[in-house]
Amino acid sequence: MTKCDKCKERFEELEMNIPAHRLIEFVNLVNECCEVIGSELAEDWFITPNCNLNEQTPFDLFLENRTDKLYDLLRFIEIDEADIC
Repeated sequence: MTKCDKCKERFEELEMNIPAHRLIEFVNLVNECCEVIGSELAEDWFITPNCNLNEQTPFDLFLENRTDKLYDLLRFIEIDEADIC
């Protein structure tokens, strides 16, 4: 089983329904997240309230079409200007 398969199973367990018209956008975000914080942490990061996001989860922001905030946060994490929380 690949890492992608494991993530897919985990999202299905959590009933994370990605709108079909936003699937590519979500995959791109997940790939960026995996690159910045690693695939091991990315899975939990998406579903955990984050102190840098006013205690919202990254997945909540994705559903609210606020991915710009997520990409900004990932950039700050990448340059050590923000914590993963």
